[in-house]
Amino acid sequence: MLAHGVIDYHPVVAGTPADVADHMQQWFEAGARDGFSIAIDSFHDGFDAFVDQVVPILQERGLFQDDYEGPTLRENLGAHEQYSLDPRLTKPARS
Repeated sequence: MLAHGVIDYHPVVAGTPADVADHMQQWFEAGARDGFSIAIDSFHDGFDAFVDQVVPILQERGLFQDDYEGPTLRENLGAHEQYSLDPRLTKPARS
């Protein structure tokens, strides 16, 4: 590992979609995580498999939302309007 300069402390879960969902649920409910960064394998369909097979399990368990309150990311994150576009860019140009 040291020869390649890589040390990875992130857990790797190999198994069924339910195994992956179980692992994520355990970490979340233990307070060890409030979110996840998913690193998909090198196969081209890894992300699709996660979305199509793991996410529905998490949604059934109430751990992954399937609907959003607002139409924009800003509204769903609760970000203040001050973080929007610079008003100088949104005002109509003068003639």
